[in-house]
Amino acid sequence: MIFGTILTAILLSVTNLTITEPVDGETYDGDWLPLRAIVENENEKPDSVHYSLNGQLVIQIPRLNTDWYTYMANNNRTGYSEAPAPHDNTILWTASVTGMGHEFVSPVVVDGRVYHASEEQEIAFCLDAATGAEIWRFENIGDAIDDAMHVQDGKVYLASDSIWCLDALTGDRIWAFGTGGEFGFNGPPTIYEERVYVYSNCFVYCLDDLTGEEIWSNDTPVCYSTLTAWNGLVFFPSGSGQFYAFSTETGETEWVTDGFGTFWDSSPTIVNEEIYIGSWNGSLYRIDALTGSVINEFTYDPPIESTPAVHEDRVFLGAGDWVYSVDRFTGDMEWTFEIENDYLHASVGLADGLVFWGDHEGSPKDSIVFIHAVDTQTGTEIWNYEITNAWKGVLSSPAITDGVMYIGAGNGNLYAFGTGLKYTYREDYFYADIGSNELIVTSFDGGAAVAADTINFTVTQTGITLEPSSRLALCASPNPFYSAASISFELSEPGWTLVTVYDLSGRIVRTLENSELGTGQHSIVWDGRKENGEPVSAGLYFCRIQSGGISETTGLCLLR
Repeated sequence: MIFGTILTAILLSVTNLTITEPVDGETYDGDWLPLRAIVENENEKPDSVHYSLNGQLVIQIPRLNTDWYTYMANNNRTGYSEAPAPHDNTILWTASVTGMGHEFVSPVVVDGRVYHASEEQEIAFCLDAATGAEIWRFENIGDAIDDAMHVQDGKVYLASDSIWCLDALTGDRIWAFGTGGEFGFNGPPTIYEERVYVYSNCFVYCLDDLTGEEIWSNDTPVCYSTLTAWNGLVFFPSGSGQFYAFSTETGETEWVTDGFGTFWDSSPTIVNEEIYIGSWNGSLYRIDALTGSVINEFTYDPPIESTPAVHEDRVFLGAGDWVYSVDRFTGDMEWTFEIENDYLHASVGLADGLVFWGDHEGSPKDSIVFIHAVDTQTGTEIWNYEITNAWKGVLSSPAITDGVMYIGAGNGNLYAFGTGLKYTYREDYFYADIGSNELIVTSFDGGAAVAADTINFTVTQTGITLEPSSRLALCASPNPFYSAASISFELSEPGWTLVTVYDLSGRIVRTLENSELGTGQHSIVWDGRKENGEPVSAGLYFCRIQSGGISETTGLCLLR
């Protein structure tokens, strides 16, 4: 092809680009496909990335933002990143920005910068994500910092003896709350709709995001966990076994549920209107976030200190000397990984088919622990890295973005594993031709094409073909559809049934059924609209059914 030949001839050698979706040489039974490419560009984002299919119009591909901007990646604490991740233990850099003891703070990464703080040094650091070079530091933050910072809208929020709000670019102080020494804040600040939520000395505080002024406070039991805000609620797991939901607007109690045992460091993870959290009594709870009612209690015996990381239908968490992968609807074990002589006190992070964590050890400074990377599907260890002279081992949770995994250790070092920054460019879908296709993706810098990848694949038919599920016979017809699709399923026994449509990011688009249904065949129609009646855009959606402890999903392709 002339277009591809010209592009290849002018490429420079400093950049690598790889198309990961579609797969080269693959045959697809539908003409509606996702597009994903990874660009390595000397640790610099390319000016733009474009694709051309079969020599047609060149179209720009948006960059996928995979910033890990708070504890457990995002406001919902899912611990999951769509970024590529390191598949060996190559160290990109280390930085001496932790202490030699109880260094529980986890790094966060935003826009090519790593934000980290040391309890021992009482310093907040901003580092270059590619090199580890220090950009700025903010000193005298107090020795009570116990968790990650939160970086949002050009500001850094950190909780220690005081709540500090700093300029993300310069480190300059914008405001502070509680500088009189009477506070000791626990967990990272939670930022929600221009308000800051923090916990200190049996009070939840709501502060103005711009000024740091107190809006309301609410006296509470003791809390050892992190607050999470969602849907107008701030969730508070107490150390005495109660679980609260307060109004973010007023601080008034919306619901409270009791009887969980102690919540110790495990924090709420929110997925599709459900909370997942571990308890000191050894149970993983699945809770309705709107009502506080317990949907399931899965008991694994060892105390659960880590915050559950959740992706798709699986939960990953540490319990005592084990790391578990479990089905989030049934609690069934997918695999277990034993941590010999150590245990997991922090939380895991998920990216690129791997689960990452560091071992905790309460022994002397000459103890040996490991940082692990394990296959999410099988529990097989892909790589590990030995950490020596780390009193209490690794208490930091990992942060994964742009091809690098960052984690702090109790030996004075913050580690960055990887070979360099890798940027992800993604289009949720594009239409291919029936038959053979040639796809070219090209990155540009300064108006010049600096890297490209070409793949060939085959499409056999229009639309998508999905096999019906084996247990509930879930299927949709027609598929693709223009105005409405009939979603059918079969129940072998009566029970409460939830049928929901999601978009590709996991957000709920429409709840089609949420009631008690009888045995037999059922059919529901989705008219391609949201709950409020507004039409959704063309694209791929997912329909999930949950009934009798079984959960199954099928795809829906809407054309306009």
